Amino acid sequence: MPAARGRGLGTALLGELLAEGEASGKPVSIHVERFNPALRLYRRLGFREIEEKGPYFLMEWRPPALR
Repeated sequence: MPAARGRGLGTALLGELLAEGEASGKPVSIHVERFNPALRLYRRLGFREIEEKGPYFLMEWRPPALR
């Protein structure tokens, strides 16, 4: 929702998910449209594009132990 953008909610939610991934030693992946404004957030949090499928990127974050 536009009114909620830029308030840290997405960062907080994804931070919790990434903490779970780190604790379990597992990567976290998402599919996102290539023109989605949230790409900036995902990249800032350490997600990397690992595959392109049509208008989507498959992005993955890996915990430090797997990098």
